Amino acid sequence: MYGRLNVNVALNRPTFMSGIYEHPIHMNLDFGAYPSSLAVDGNKDPLALKINHSCAISDWTANPWLAVDLGAALYVIGVLFTNRAEGYGNV
Repeated sequence: MYGRLNVNVALNRPTFMSGIYEHPIHMNLDFGAYPSSLAVDGNKDPLALKINHSCAISDWTANPWLAVDLGAALYVIGVLFTNRAEGYGNV
């Protein structure tokens, strides 16, 4: 297949991450963990800790990584990331 697809081919595909961050303070507020699947759920809201489960957050590790199984071999020419908007002092 040739041509550009302007679709999110990663939407709701299986994901894997180096480690899942679990916020100890928010564990009792039903926020808890931020798994890799949140990276491809289509929610682009950058307020991970203010809005329940809007971002995937990796554990505190050196060289964290995220992988997405696209289900096929594709030539990818671009990836769009949205960073979290909270500063560490606001958590």
